Amino acid sequence: MSSLESKVAKILKRYPYDITFEINDKIVFLYGNVEKYKEWVEIGLRIGKIKGIDGVVNKIKWRGFPEDRFKEKEERRRMLFEKNREKVIGEYDVIIIGGGIIGTAIARELSRYDIKIALLEKASDIATGASKANNGMIHPGVAPPRNTLKRKLNIRGNAMYDKWAEELGFKFKRVGSLWLITPRTLIRYKKYLPGPLYRVVLKYIFPWVVKFKGMRNGVKGIKILRGKEIFRLEPYVTKDTLAAVYVPSTGIVDSYEVTIALAENAKENGVEIHLKTEVVGFLKEKNIIKGVVTNKGVFLCKYVVNAAGIYADEIAELAGAREYTIHPRKGVELMFHKDTGGLIHHCLSELVFPSHPTSKGGGLNPTIHGNVMWGPTAVEVPDKEDTSVKREEIEFVLERYSTIIPNFPREQMIRYFAGVRAPTFTEDFIIRPAKWVKNFLHVAGIQSPGLASAPAIAEYAIDKLKAMGLELKENPLFNPRRNPIPATAEMSIEELDKRIMENPKWGNIVCTCELVSEAEIIEAINRGAYTLDAIKRRTRAGMGTCQGSYCTLKIAEILSRELGVPLNDILKEESKLFNGPVRGEAP
Repeated sequence: MSSLESKVAKILKRYPYDITFEINDKIVFLYGNVEKYKEWVEIGLRIGKIKGIDGVVNKIKWRGFPEDRFKEKEERRRMLFEKNREKVIGEYDVIIIGGGIIGTAIARELSRYDIKIALLEKASDIATGASKANNGMIHPGVAPPRNTLKRKLNIRGNAMYDKWAEELGFKFKRVGSLWLITPRTLIRYKKYLPGPLYRVVLKYIFPWVVKFKGMRNGVKGIKILRGKEIFRLEPYVTKDTLAAVYVPSTGIVDSYEVTIALAENAKENGVEIHLKTEVVGFLKEKNIIKGVVTNKGVFLCKYVVNAAGIYADEIAELAGAREYTIHPRKGVELMFHKDTGGLIHHCLSELVFPSHPTSKGGGLNPTIHGNVMWGPTAVEVPDKEDTSVKREEIEFVLERYSTIIPNFPREQMIRYFAGVRAPTFTEDFIIRPAKWVKNFLHVAGIQSPGLASAPAIAEYAIDKLKAMGLELKENPLFNPRRNPIPATAEMSIEELDKRIMENPKWGNIVCTCELVSEAEIIEAINRGAYTLDAIKRRTRAGMGTCQGSYCTLKIAEILSRELGVPLNDILKEESKLFNGPVRGEAP
């Protein structure tokens, strides 16, 4: 028995189940049955921590495993595969699967070269998964463990955001992080630090531990603050703060604005973006993919990039390249009214060790648009589509983070939502050529700090494609710049008057909460927004105080008119906005 086999066997002996395994090219395949989903996750994570393991494919089943649902999905894919395998859409150098921030970032960076690229996204718009449901924080790189790809690409990606924002025209601000150290920070260890020693450790020793970890990772400019220095930066934080660690490189963005900007620039530079295009299989010759089969037909190709997020493991399985399993991890966020925006100026968190099992740290963050967000949580869920938010989850977030600013007006909450992250059991980014398929590149396991790392992930992925044999010659027509949709809310009176003179639709304010005009909505439609939520992501219409109760019907009417479709066919995201005929329209 090899060293890796003995380590895996030792872990599995801890469980009262008949679990078997095999190891192929440092990939561990697990088989068997357990009682609880929690055990399924726990076993995978323990195996994933073994040094020398490249991936864990967890085929163990738990009580209540949705066997029928998986068989139904397999049968549906099989039928679509057989139906569309002969229908050739075109030939491409690179096919990118997934229209989140990672897929669009790779597409945009590949468009620098004179090659033919297609990006395939099964949803009706890009940025409909994790890329739309996070707090928009550009992490500085203190948290990722050393010797991980996360750490390397987080530091590099963070540094690249200034240029990205300047070229692509999205909002980006380096607000910095302020990590508070309070009497609660090491409360579990207080019994080992008697009397005043506990406060001494918190105030003078622990801050240096945090700073040293960041410095070791390569994060620059970290400062330790005490007393009035803290409250000068953040007057409303809890008064029992003993010290704080300030990290200036932390930034904030609107994650879907970044993704949209990347997609628009990629498209401008020749990338074909195919929406509502679901991958159902692959055409292969031995260990080489010749084509990607979708519900619309076949995309013949030389290389495939798998950036499918929570579905990356399923895409890899279809390609015969399964090297990992995604275990979905849900995070709940709370959004507060812009009136609360003046209460915080930095990304705030209270350091507590050990961290809560259902919280990834998180805290209170300003948004690029002036709101405040609380969260996120981190809860393992068996359903990849579980974006539900329960009352107890809201209450947990409110309780968990209320110690940061005790007097925060929590009644100003205007929205809550959840996103699902896509970690693998090794808990690191997986960006490498497939072991058993020659022209297939994994870009998987991209969880936090994936948003911060995105520019570097794209750069790193392209280096891997080059090493795999993709020939890249610069595209002489490449234009790195993209102009955003002009925002009425940001215009001076003079500029707005001028635009209204040229086009009266600039004066028709459809969303009064966010001051969004009809002209902006039409421009979003012209750029490819075909659903209510797609309009929302590009213009912020419906994101204000009333959360769309005033403007939803108006936006739907504009969509109906501009797209030339009946009002009752307008989609919110994937489903219809109206359940049946709309008054005033023919049934």
